[in-house]
Amino acid sequence: MFHRRMIALVIVGALQVTACGTLTRDSLQPTAIAGAEPATASVPGQRLAFAALRYRTEIFSAATSTTVTYGSAPDFITNAPVLLQLDLYRPTGDVATDRPLLVWIHGGAFLGGNRSQMAAESRAYARLGYVTASVSYRLDPGNHCLQVQAGLYSGAELYAERARCEKAVLGARDDAAMAITWLRANAATFGIDPTRVAVGGSSAGAITAIHVGQTLNTSGSPPPAASQVSAVLAMSGCNYVDNSIDAFDAPIAVSASGGDPLVPFACSAATVNAAEAVGTPVVRNFYEQESAHAQALYFQHQAEIDRSWRLFLIDHLDLAR
Repeated sequence: MFHRRMIALVIVGALQVTACGTLTRDSLQPTAIAGAEPATASVPGQRLAFAALRYRTEIFSAATSTTVTYGSAPDFITNAPVLLQLDLYRPTGDVATDRPLLVWIHGGAFLGGNRSQMAAESRAYARLGYVTASVSYRLDPGNHCLQVQAGLYSGAELYAERARCEKAVLGARDDAAMAITWLRANAATFGIDPTRVAVGGSSAGAITAIHVGQTLNTSGSPPPAASQVSAVLAMSGCNYVDNSIDAFDAPIAVSASGGDPLVPFACSAATVNAAEAVGTPVVRNFYEQESAHAQALYFQHQAEIDRSWRLFLIDHLDLAR
């Protein structure tokens, strides 16, 4: 399923990232970085002017949070059950009962990290009027994805370590899908509109979010309704699963830097280009002359990216009506 040299998994280290998943079309291979200035995002919803309106500006002053358990899954090594939790954020004082849901996924190379890393984004979007969730997912602290990427394995060892990385990445995807399914099933309890669901993430979380939006379906058919999303937000992420991008995928918005040392810009660009080629709406916040990664890049350009992403969500969650 994964390309044999796919592992460029946002692992802090000095080795240069050199490869990403091979996409499905020869004409859509990663292209060279070009251009002297950062690209301006193309947003279908540019017609919408910002005003003091829900989903466009922070009309709520605070958000309240609750921690809940959304399920369990077997540990990657021991198979013992792992309880999976999420922090749910709702706008304080909001009386709406049909709010869109935005699920955030943290980074950490599938080795570590925790859901508190996405608290700031979760609170900020809750203040816009969303219900947001920052989810935990299973990790594999012993994975050797960096060594696989660096070409330090061969033969049977390479096969085993590559399979271990694939298991961690797709396990994270499945846990996120489980969280979305659970939240949909409990939509009435939390004031969620189950027809308006988006997913976003940073670094490994961005990779996971993209895989939720692009790999849960079999080719030529839609994904399961319970875990389907209508939009994906990705801070430095790309798709590593071969032959998985088709017209049934969710619209995708990606921020990325040209010199990202951890997720190859070429892979992020190829993922977006392939999605666009099959008719999927995309937004690019590309900063080709920069090298910041994931949340660091987002915070450097937060005003621009937030404007793009807020309008993108308004469009694709149909929030303007």
